Amino acid sequence: MTRHYYSLLLVFVASTWLLALSDSASPNPDLSAADQLYRSGKFAEAADKYQSVLKADPKLVLAQAGLVRSELRQEKVDDAFASATTYLAAQPNSAPLLAAMGDVQFRLAKMAEAETAYLNALKADPKNVQARLGLARLYRAYALYRQAYNQLQAAHEIAPNDPEVQRRWFGQLPRKERIAALEAYLAGPHPDDAEQTQHWQQVLEFLKATADKPVHACKLVNRVDATETGLESMYRDPRHVIAYGLVVKLNEHHARLELDSGASGIIIGRKAAEKAGLTRISEISYRGIGDKGAQSGYIAVAEHIKIGELEFQDCLVRVADRASITDEDGLIGTDVFSSYLVDADLPDQKLKLSPLPKRPDESAAPGSLTSQGEGQGASDDKDDKDEAAEQESKESNNRAAASSEKPSRRLPQDRYIAPEMANWTKVFRFGHLLLIPTSVDHSPPMLFTIDTGANSTGVSLRAARQLTKTSADSLGRVKGLSGEVNKVYRAENVNLAFSHIAQKNQNLVTLDLSNLAHHVGTEVSGFIGFTTLRLLEMKIDYRDGLVDFVYDVKRFGEGSKF
Repeated sequence: MTRHYYSLLLVFVASTWLLALSDSASPNPDLSAADQLYRSGKFAEAADKYQSVLKADPKLVLAQAGLVRSELRQEKVDDAFASATTYLAAQPNSAPLLAAMGDVQFRLAKMAEAETAYLNALKADPKNVQARLGLARLYRAYALYRQAYNQLQAAHEIAPNDPEVQRRWFGQLPRKERIAALEAYLAGPHPDDAEQTQHWQQVLEFLKATADKPVHACKLVNRVDATETGLESMYRDPRHVIAYGLVVKLNEHHARLELDSGASGIIIGRKAAEKAGLTRISEISYRGIGDKGAQSGYIAVAEHIKIGELEFQDCLVRVADRASITDEDGLIGTDVFSSYLVDADLPDQKLKLSPLPKRPDESAAPGSLTSQGEGQGASDDKDDKDEAAEQESKESNNRAAASSEKPSRRLPQDRYIAPEMANWTKVFRFGHLLLIPTSVDHSPPMLFTIDTGANSTGVSLRAARQLTKTSADSLGRVKGLSGEVNKVYRAENVNLAFSHIAQKNQNLVTLDLSNLAHHVGTEVSGFIGFTTLRLLEMKIDYRDGLVDFVYDVKRFGEGSKF
């Protein structure tokens, strides 16, 4: 039996493909009607209307781009790619079509091709908002945060009233302004489905509940630049270890939490939260692997959290409404320690934390914990740790104003690759998820999650069917945050290669990951799970989107797997 856990926040849904199709009203009433259907979330009807418009005018670029995006929003990814390819063949320099193709290629995880398409769109039209937004999303995944901010800022300057620009700009607003912006957004017509709308309503509820209170910054109480703590074995039965975990002290209650690099923040069951006496703030929904859909829970505050030598205060955690969410008390994502260089030495069952490499122009030390998960209670591009930094920046600016100094805004920075990390592997970061280029049977690289919470390594049904034979596995059991997966398959004799690691002859669990890909916004073709990672020392630099793996040949031998 296998398990697979994801704590995938719906915050990523909010940054997919709600794109305005033009900056001004179209003179074509039928095209305007199609655009309105798209903006109202009626994507199938919009696609029909765009096709009707194209029957009358087959070369109308805005209708072509609208059809591509409507197909994409319906998850008809192959149809969208075919349409974009056909239209671009006839009009290869069209900025709207190039930007639409960039969106399709991004969804297909063809990142280099997407970047080229967006840049070519901007060459044709520097004011193309969709290309700017596409690059902002792409560069954020690259950990090029300053470049992402620059593209988003440019889009905001060009079209501040564009719905997608406004929604992506939420993260740049102070809390009270963000509340007003969200209220206006939810009060009007918008294309979000019921689940996405519920997410934004819950974000609004959280912001209102905390608007007049200090930010829950989860600050480090005791200065610890580096530390090491042991990982405990977690068993399916007395003979089978299926995960490693940590003992975490929440207020005065000790909880056993599974260490899960595919999860975000700390999420615990209701019983553990009640024992710890956590203070409830607002409702949330969360989703993971499984076929039972979104699950209910709430955001709560822990006055103190202690993990090994680290002690933090005033931290947000997420609580599931059900009594427990795993065989243990909950999950702790490795992104909790993203202020540090994370070294999960799984063979020796140790978690080591050390300072991130100092940039040439700074000397900051870690001081907070990302306990609430990436983006929870905030918007697309900003979490409460960012708000804490913003608050500190404002205080600094106030002091500067008092001393007649010119205040300055703290802007994001691009990834920094320290000399000693030159050979580390670049990964794509989508919030807490780290997607690593992975070759399956010598295929072009696909994107797999790095996931210690998955009992075994697996591949998506879409990828497996393209590359190898698959068969139904009636005995396979995969369970995640959204319950059991109804249909499990197996891919035969698959060879994987990621970073500088190659794993041979795997009979991989195979799942339909289309729902995960939809919520993340790009194709997720599989996951590197515990059965693989437990043989590796795994080092993660979340700040810069870098990972490294160490396999001890002397300890484990060449074997048949590596």
